[in-house]
Amino acid sequence: MRKITALTLIIVLFISCNKKDEINHYLNKVVTQKELLDNGFYKYSSVYIPNEKDKIDGYFKSATKFDMYSNVKPEKNEGGQLCPTQLWHFYREDSIKEKKNRDYLKNKLYNRIITYFFRNDTLLYKDIIVDPIDKSQKDIADFTSKDKIIKYYKRFKTSIKSQVKNKETGETYSNRFLIDNYNTRFYMDNNSYEMFVDYKEDNFHDVLDHLYNGTNCW
Repeated sequence: MRKITALTLIIVLFISCNKKDEINHYLNKVVTQKELLDNGFYKYSSVYIPNEKDKIDGYFKSATKFDMYSNVKPEKNEGGQLCPTQLWHFYREDSIKEKKNRDYLKNKLYNRIITYFFRNDTLLYKDIIVDPIDKSQKDIADFTSKDKIIKYYKRFKTSIKSQVKNKETGETYSNRFLIDNYNTRFYMDNNSYEMFVDYKEDNFHDVLDHLYNGTNCW
């Protein structure tokens, strides 16, 4: 999705609920915004309102609502704006803040960042970053190899097919699948991974860099 510089940005709200998360986020079932709130996710909302020029030349020609749901709590930046807790790009911050935020990621989130993004109440994508895997948490999947990914979804009797890379040779991607008929890609390391699911259109981008760098405020 193209990044828009809005003429007017209306800050709506953020909501948090101290409830246990009972959703299996690794399954690609479409979840509702209510389900996410009921399972303790924080809601970050904004409305993009185009000016007259954007109504003609812009990507979004009418008022567009964006809702992001995250397991990452909000914090205020120096300007008093609410942002998801900064988890990346600490080179501009002091070491005390970096340690505090990294401890939060490790001890409260168990090194897992979960993001759902909606546009006009339609789910566009889901992203899960785990770095590194906390093996003490049984609900955190190990997706560090193609075999482990396939085994996980077979255990849940979920449709999974490797996506074809070369139609002539039949070669398939090692990290791209159709899971429950949704395009799903994985970026794997020895003890970490990222899972990105497109529910509508192709939305892939660097979620950690764009949304959790301390400057993306709502």
